[in-house]
Amino acid sequence: MKKKTSAKIIKTAIDSYPGGICFSAPDGRVILANKKMNELVLELTGHTILNAKAAWDELTNFAGKEKVKKLEQPWLPKDDNHGSENTGMQIFFRIADSSVWRFERRMLDLHTVQLEAAEITELYRLSEELYENTIRLRRMQQRQKALLDSIVEINLNKEILAAKMHIHDELGRCLLATAKAEAEDNLVENADALRESWSSTIRDFSNIPTVWTIPDSSLQSELLRVAELIGCKVTFSGKQPESRKALQLLYAAVREALTNAVRHADATELMVSIEQNWEGYHIEISGNGRTDVSEITEGGGLGALRQRLEQEGASMEVSCCGSVVLIVDIPFDVDRPCKGGWK
Repeated sequence: MKKKTSAKIIKTAIDSYPGGICFSAPDGRVILANKKMNELVLELTGHTILNAKAAWDELTNFAGKEKVKKLEQPWLPKDDNHGSENTGMQIFFRIADSSVWRFERRMLDLHTVQLEAAEITELYRLSEELYENTIRLRRMQQRQKALLDSIVEINLNKEILAAKMHIHDELGRCLLATAKAEAEDNLVENADALRESWSSTIRDFSNIPTVWTIPDSSLQSELLRVAELIGCKVTFSGKQPESRKALQLLYAAVREALTNAVRHADATELMVSIEQNWEGYHIEISGNGRTDVSEITEGGGLGALRQRLEQEGASMEVSCCGSVVLIVDIPFDVDRPCKGGWK
């Protein structure tokens, strides 16, 4: 009599639990199930819990019914082990009264399995709002990045236009001065001044930012035209980056190395070696000019290049062991957002 009374007290206590609870053997034989769990399973499957393992399989493979929906939103935990003995498996449902319930199956010990159902309506609503806000924020970041990229592109194009107009004017002056000297038959007397004017104008070509300015142009072809004008051949070995920003950084480094190799070491050829490692591109740029350089002082050009590379997460090193080698490392993720916002 006492044993029956204790069982009744336990049943009454577990029925007063606001959520659903069921204890069973590993093979599904029900040890104890409260009223709420039976009500929920009845609404979802059409019958109360006869076998806990079978009931869980039905919930896992729930195909949907009128006014009841299995929830599979992106932010909900994914269960890739339906029906297995793993712990912590979860399934989510919205039932007829619009409340949301989480069903969870876990092994308590070798002999007992627990099924629990908890109402999470408010938590689900807040999670849904948070997910939607996160999606909106990501879209705003993408639009902001596109806008910033457009601003940068516009400014670069303005700089290119200004540089081209300047070079056009300088070329015109050089041509007029040369034509005038030839007409007045004093080319020899003005040779030094004319040579310096032409050299200065040609050097200005190397200071034009290396970007795409028209749809059918390319970074490499623009650089090679500049190299040809100043009498230096550029050869590449290895696979070049596919990312536009990484290419811009690569050619900015090659352009600066080209200018310095011709101006300071009388180089006639520049070698660009590109290798890939686990984190990015390792680039070594060297020329065939003088090999007696023991030290390099970073002036405006190299200093500006270093600053630009480091702002984009890349790095630069100058080696002077026998010959000058410019070493640049560009990460694969140079186009991804960095600390403090999007680039």
